[in-house]
Amino acid sequence: MDNPVSISLIVPVYEEEYDVVPNIDALAIKLNELGVDYELLVFLSAKRYATFPRFLVANKRIKFFYHCDHTELGGIFRRGIKLAEKKHVGIMPPYNQITLESVKDILKTLKNYDMVVAYIKNHGARPWYRAAASLTNTWLINLLFGLRLRYYHFNFYKTALVQRVIFTTDSHAAMVEASVWMAKSGVSLIQVPFTMIPHNFESKSKALKTKNIINIFKTYARLFWRVMILRKRIKFN
Repeated sequence: MDNPVSISLIVPVYEEEYDVVPNIDALAIKLNELGVDYELLVFLSAKRYATFPRFLVANKRIKFFYHCDHTELGGIFRRGIKLAEKKHVGIMPPYNQITLESVKDILKTLKNYDMVVAYIKNHGARPWYRAAASLTNTWLINLLFGLRLRYYHFNFYKTALVQRVIFTTDSHAAMVEASVWMAKSGVSLIQVPFTMIPHNFESKSKALKTKNIINIFKTYARLFWRVMILRKRIKFN
């Protein structure tokens, strides 16, 4: 393939009891089939790393990094962005939540835009309370920042641009910071739907815990002050 898509995918692994190996392997196989220039940045505990099969560990396109159990998703996201060496970067959950065909659709758009907003088109595949929380959160962010993005937690960015974003949190709101700064600073973007795979696995997400919700809203307040009141923007040129 001429000028293949170049992407770093941040893969956070938390749930110790869920076997992510087949999904990471399937993702790598699909990226190889598509001729993508990729690297998988897999973040996991040292204990979990010891269980990974040698064929994955030996794959030079898959890089492993340790994280502590208390490391929040936003912290892994920020670290992954700093470590990314490809032209684009995004986060990819390893729990078989997204169809590989959707991954293909997202990758097809990357070379033409600074940011790709990937949004869920089948909310019924999630527990109702998670879908409701997600839709409410998206509505609130759009209201605060005058945007019309359809999702904030599964987006893809040009690496050189997102590495200039001013992050202030390690919570789930770090992904919101990235998307808001990028969108309000005038980058080119497109919104692409993806299909979520229904399953019985319940992720141990900490996003809906009271302490984390408070931290997320504090981040929104800081971001609102900088972006909407002080009118700050990132100069990419």
